[in-house]
Amino acid sequence: MGRLAEEARVWNTPVIGSFLLWEFTKGYYSEHPTNEAPIALLHFVASAILTNEELTRPISNKRTSLQSYIRSFEDSKNVDLLLSIQERTRSLFNYTLMAIGIGVSEGLLVWDNDSGKIYPKSLKKKPTRGKNLKAKAKSEGKKAYILGKWFAQEDISTISAYLKVVF
Repeated sequence: MGRLAEEARVWNTPVIGSFLLWEFTKGYYSEHPTNEAPIALLHFVASAILTNEELTRPISNKRTSLQSYIRSFEDSKNVDLLLSIQERTRSLFNYTLMAIGIGVSEGLLVWDNDSGKIYPKSLKKKPTRGKNLKAKAKSEGKKAYILGKWFAQEDISTISAYLKVVF
């Protein structure tokens, strides 16, 4: 198996997805005005974005909001990529469920069945030497955190309208 194919196989596992969803949830929870957690539906949309390099490329602290993120696709005349999020959300449904399940079982996430919200948990101890994340994973985690902050600034209907996603 080629190096690129091996990297894609390792990177696209639900374990990495659970880490990204944990970072997304932390970002959302920290930025929300009343410290609300995101509903589970938002994790499916976030997963669709965070597992695609072209969709994550514009995510950075240089942008201030989800609206600014959307404009980056309009400015580059790449709006079709945004329209793919709906289909990616559907096709990654099982992947995202597994990622959430791993996050819950490993103590990163708590899924409140009554409200449908997913809460982040804090790590009790830091990873020991040799078990730290690779630079690429840390970078993607930061992007997931930023995306969570952006989602926290909007209500679900606005997110749906911006990203052309039907819940």
